[in-house]
Amino acid sequence: MDLASVLTNQSAMVAGHTALRNGLHSDGWTEKGAIIRAPALLSQVTRAQAEQVRQVLTGLTLVVGASYCGAVVASFVAQHLGLPVAFVNGDGGSMQFHRMHRPTSGQGVLIADDLICTGQDVKAIAAFLRAAGHTVLGVSAWLSRVRLPSENVLTLAPAPFESFNADTCPLCARGVPFAYTDIRE
Repeated sequence: MDLASVLTNQSAMVAGHTALRNGLHSDGWTEKGAIIRAPALLSQVTRAQAEQVRQVLTGLTLVVGASYCGAVVASFVAQHLGLPVAFVNGDGGSMQFHRMHRPTSGQGVLIADDLICTGQDVKAIAAFLRAAGHTVLGVSAWLSRVRLPSENVLTLAPAPFESFNADTCPLCARGVPFAYTDIRE
């Protein structure tokens, strides 16, 4: 699957000086909703994730996703892998499994997500899972803006846009006005 073409065809790659909600700046952002709100397309993308995971990871017994969009993606990936799914609620300081599925410890876990921007959410989820007695075998995402050397991250494509610290943003230095603000990928 050519994820970049899918995103382009869905008008999901939005170019322009962007202030991301996490404080970073970028030369654009990815509108994941263009895929998430189209179940047939979401199924195709998550099938590609599952196929990639199947080729690389062994020992998986559970797919985990963060509440909201991550839970949707994790559900589809789990379906394609034939595995159960669990959802994590909360932020880094007070995470817990959603009441629908609290897995027994000792699971071989895949964290499934759509986009990784700073990696903070993935790091927090992985730490929560490890503290609960699970083994995080990998992370599957469509795109990642960052490297997470402590995790085995699989992506379907490289990130199409660059991220910059606000104080070193080359677009700000050139006086380029923001086209988009308060964006959370």
